[in-house]
Amino acid sequence: MTHMKTLTFDAIAETAYGKTLDAPITYNGTYDAFDSIDELKAANEYPTATEVVKFVNAQRKANARQKALNTALDAAGIIKPNLENDEQLRLREMVKILVAAGKSDTEARQIASITLGIEWAE
Repeated sequence: MTHMKTLTFDAIAETAYGKTLDAPITYNGTYDAFDSIDELKAANEYPTATEVVKFVNAQRKANARQKALNTALDAAGIIKPNLENDEQLRLREMVKILVAAGKSDTEARQIASITLGIEWAE
C-alpha cells in the first residue's frame, strides 16, 4: 500500500519556445511523491538495473561535458558574465527587480539605464 503525498511547486518562466517572454509568467502545480523505495517497487515504478546504469552514466557524461566546455571556454578566453564584469547583465538584472516591483518593462529599462548610467547595447 502506498502512502503517496501530494506536493506542490511554484515556478517562474522567463523564456518559452526559445524566446524571452515580455513578462515572466508564474505558475504552480502538484505531483504525487513517493516516501520510500518500497513504495516505488509496489507501484512498479522502480527502475531496472539497466535504467539505473543509464541514469548514472548520463549524469557522469553531463558532468564531464560541462567540465570540458569550461576548459574550452577558458582556453578561448571566454569569461562567464557576472554582475562585476558585464554591464548589460547588470541592466537586465535590475530590470527583473523593477518589473517584479510592478514597473512596466519599458519603464524598468529606462530606470535601470538612467540609474546605472549604462546604455542598452540592443
